[in-house]
Amino acid sequence: MSYALVVQPEAEADAASIFDDLEEITPGLGLRFLDALDELYDYIEQFPFGFQKRYMDYRHGYLRRLPYRVVYLVEGEVIYVYQVRHTRRNVDPEFGP
Repeated sequence: MSYALVVQPEAEADAASIFDDLEEITPGLGLRFLDALDELYDYIEQFPFGFQKRYMDYRHGYLRRLPYRVVYLVEGEVIYVYQVRHTRRNVDPEFGP
């Protein structure tokens, strides 16, 4: 089965903010983040059920070697990405820990 990955505007804004913050800390780190994020998106698109449900029906995929996660939901043949966040960020009442 083929899945379509749809990144919601809020998740795009999260990723852009993280990129800016990381580039400010260390030039090039933001690009490393984007590469890891693209790699995770590719994995999720190929294996949408590769991560366990963490909160209700939301799944959390984790970036390699960086402390960030992607919160997504699989509905039929569409994968919706709702949030990109640091793993130590406070619990989100909508998307869980």
